[in-house]
Amino acid sequence: MLDLIDQYLESLRLERGSSVNSIESYAHDLRRFAEFTCGKKLSQISSLDITDYLIGLQQKRLSSATIARNLSAVKGFFRFARRKNLIESDPAAAIPGPKIFRPLPETLTIREVFAILDSPDTSTPLGLRDKAFIEFLYGTGSRISEALNCRKSDLLPELQLVRLLGKGKKERVVPMGKAAWNALGRYLDFGRPQLANAKSADYLFLGARGNPLKRMAGWRIVRKYSLKANIRGDISPHTLRHSFATHMLMGGADLVAVQELLGHADISTTEIYTHLDQDFIISEHREFHPREKWK
Repeated sequence: MLDLIDQYLESLRLERGSSVNSIESYAHDLRRFAEFTCGKKLSQISSLDITDYLIGLQQKRLSSATIARNLSAVKGFFRFARRKNLIESDPAAAIPGPKIFRPLPETLTIREVFAILDSPDTSTPLGLRDKAFIEFLYGTGSRISEALNCRKSDLLPELQLVRLLGKGKKERVVPMGKAAWNALGRYLDFGRPQLANAKSADYLFLGARGNPLKRMAGWRIVRKYSLKANIRGDISPHTLRHSFATHMLMGGADLVAVQELLGHADISTTEIYTHLDQDFIISEHREFHPREKWK
C-alpha cells in the first residue's frame, strides 16, 4: 500500500498541482491509515475498516477538521486505486464526512493593522524587508506561500499590480496600494541589495543570509511586530489576509471582487467575511446609537 500511496501523492503534485503542505498532510494521514489496516491488501479493506479508523481518530480527540482531512485523503486514495483498476469497488465512496464547525477567522481592527505596519525599524536592511513583507501581505491579501514564492519578475510597478501563484498553481494578478509599493520600493532599492547573494535567485523576500525567506520566518516577522505593537492573541500572516478581506467589505467592496482578490474558487468561502462585517455593524450600532446609551 505504501508504494501506491507514494504514486497517489506524486499524482497530486504533477496532475493537480497540490501544494507541498497539502501533500505532506495527506502523506501523514495515509501512512497512519496504512498502519491502522495492519498490512491488509487493498482489496480486503472495507467500509467498516475505514469507519473504525475514523472512530479511532475521534477517540484520540482530534478535531472534526482533522478527521475530515483524513477522510478526504482516504477517499482520494481509493478513487485513485479504482481508476488504476486495482480494486473493483470503492469502500470509501459512501462514507459521509463529519460536520465541521467553521469558526469566524480572527481579524484586526484597522488601527491595529496600522500599528503593526508602523512597527518595523526601517533604518536596517532587515527592517526594510520586514516592513515591505507585512505591507505586501495586507496590501494584496495574499497567502504567506504566495508572498514567499513571489519574485521580482512578478511585480508590475508601472501598473501597481502583482502576479501571485495560488493554490493549484492558479495565477492571478492583484492591485497593491501606494503605501505597500512605497515600502517595497525602499526595500528593493536599499534593503534587498544588501541581503542578496548567489542563493537569492529572483525571489522577492530574502532571509538574513540571502536565502529565500522561509515560512516560519515569515510567521515570526508578523508575530514580532504584533507584540511590538502591543497586540495580543494568535496573530499570523493569515490574520492579515482575513483583515484585508474584512476591511475591503467594510469599505464597500463587492463580494465577487474580494473573491477574485483572495483567489477563492468558491464564493461561499468568501461569504464568511460578510458575517464578520455584520458583527462590526452590530457593534458600531450598540456603541454609537443614541438610544443604546439611554438608561
